[in-house]
Amino acid sequence: MAGEGVILRKAREEKGWSYSDVEDSIKIRVRYLEAIENEDYEILPGPIYTKGFLRNYSRLLGLNPEEIVNYYLSSVDQLAEPKAYAPLKPIRGTPVWFKPIVIIVMAIFAVVIVVGISFLSQGDNDPNDSFTPAPLPTAPQTSDPGEDEADTEEPSDQPPVVYEGLVAELSFTEDCWLRVRVDGTLVIDGMRQAGAKETLQGTRLIEFLTIGNAGGLTIKLNGNEIPSLGASREPVYNYVINEETLESM
Repeated sequence: MAGEGVILRKAREEKGWSYSDVEDSIKIRVRYLEAIENEDYEILPGPIYTKGFLRNYSRLLGLNPEEIVNYYLSSVDQLAEPKAYAPLKPIRGTPVWFKPIVIIVMAIFAVVIVVGISFLSQGDNDPNDSFTPAPLPTAPQTSDPGEDEADTEEPSDQPPVVYEGLVAELSFTEDCWLRVRVDGTLVIDGMRQAGAKETLQGTRLIEFLTIGNAGGLTIKLNGNEIPSLGASREPVYNYVINEETLESM
């Protein structure tokens, strides 16, 4: 569930319209309107009709039709059945007669190597050669335990993090549709999955034009967490972060 039904229901209730009022305006039956707001799309005739209903309903309520349809499409993608794959074919085993041949060949090869090494080692040995063993390594010098502890001590206090401008760290606990501008430039326009993290940095202004699921988003501004902007699946529009927001924290 991406939250498009909640957005449509809230917009209808804010206008004070009943299902019958909407049916009279766009000729969509009441049971279909209820199914759309409950995101129970199995009741509707099919995906093509569903997208048409969503667009007409969104226009009537003054919402962005494509944004609502994208919410619906993300719901369909999450509910899609996994692909079925054909079972793997068993790998044919090696014939039984092949293994003894391999063992015999490897045994002959090992015998040849041993004989060759023995022959070469006999040719290299000279009884007149003298052998001087290498000196044993000396034990390393140990330092004073007090000096070791002093060298390994680390300062307990960590320097504070210095932020430049506005730094918003976004953490998503639920799927959420976002549309965000930073200093006038559109930087996010789409769905973010639960578990994702993202950092936005601006100099004067960060505008959250649309937050489709306010309860699924946590924002830290320059290291300080902003209180929740709403409940799960509750949409929020035109939330602005600027220098005044930073000074009020």
